[in-house]
Amino acid sequence: MNKRRKYSLIIAFAIMLAGLFTYGYQLREGLIVTDMSNLFPWGLYVSALAFFVGNAAGGLVLSASVYMFGITKLKPFAKIGALTAFANVTAAMLIVIPDIGQPLRLWHILRYPQFSSPLAWDVFVLSAYAVLTIVYLYILMLPDLKGPGMKELSEKLAKRIAPIALVFAIGIHVVTAWIFSTQMGREWWFTAALAPDFLAVAVFVGTTVVLMASVLLYGIKDQYKEGYSILVKIITAMFFVHLFLMYNDFFIKAWYGAESATHVFNILMDSILIHIFEVLAPLLAIILLNSKVRNSVSGVVVSGVILMAGVFAHRFLIMPPAFNAIPLTIKPLGFIDTYWSYPIATGRYVEGVSTIADYWNYSPTWVEFTLLSGVIAYMYFVVALGVSILPVKKED
Repeated sequence: MNKRRKYSLIIAFAIMLAGLFTYGYQLREGLIVTDMSNLFPWGLYVSALAFFVGNAAGGLVLSASVYMFGITKLKPFAKIGALTAFANVTAAMLIVIPDIGQPLRLWHILRYPQFSSPLAWDVFVLSAYAVLTIVYLYILMLPDLKGPGMKELSEKLAKRIAPIALVFAIGIHVVTAWIFSTQMGREWWFTAALAPDFLAVAVFVGTTVVLMASVLLYGIKDQYKEGYSILVKIITAMFFVHLFLMYNDFFIKAWYGAESATHVFNILMDSILIHIFEVLAPLLAIILLNSKVRNSVSGVVVSGVILMAGVFAHRFLIMPPAFNAIPLTIKPLGFIDTYWSYPIATGRYVEGVSTIADYWNYSPTWVEFTLLSGVIAYMYFVVALGVSILPVKKED
């Protein structure tokens, strides 16, 4: 392990500790230390859940595709794809814990599962996916761990498990999307396009994670350039699929012009700069990755970070139009075809501020950002440590 990686692991561990201590503070004080409320019950934590799940799904989709579709140029990246998938799916599971308040509530989900709720299915597929990724990674490493004689068995098992891995990779994102889209009272989420859009985002951001990790691991060498080119093509294609699905949904909502639809668009316009960023940041990254920038390790990493920042902004923006369009309405006297949002209790008391509202300008607190930073550090720690102690790197 080189010094740079060792120092980065120490820094990541320190950030993880900061996140853990912050979680202890939130556990003691309650969710009041976040900026969530009765009006806005899901915030940064759930946005991060969708983000990490996307990273995880894309990683295993890539690894499984090597053996399902025979894309041999991507074979050197299969193990790193499985490792990043494991790191991200466990990060997704970790970030949910602060959101539910008391961690023992997880026990209630496991002991009394309500299979009529997508949440129960999400817990199942995420747990199964975490086990599957570590098993798949072990199978890919068999020749390195047990000797060259295990290569044939490793290839055989990988080909058999690849279709199962692909189904679960798709499943975790579809089920996560269903948690949102089955909330029928939320106009912004109530669309059949949400699940395929989540999947498109998962493929291009997960592939970006694998590209960044592979470039850092292997560098820019001639024997890997064709593989990198394939990864960039996947990222580019799926980004434009995402844009089509997103704006197709926007167009349909705008076309029929119902008040409920125009209301959520007006709320989205309150965050128009974030929306511009969620589109232009990945677009800029893709332009850079399709240029000579791809021939530089730092260029690929910076482009990847820009793309992931845009995707996180996208994940964050799925919240405000859904929660600030309160599904309870009243019809004021003397008005025709006019409805007002029904004010509800915020669940917070601040002197001089009304406890009743119909809009919540959610802004994550330092507690939420620190906890998220701790989980991001955990994800990096798992990948960096795994690369250092496991035979993940293909020998030249």
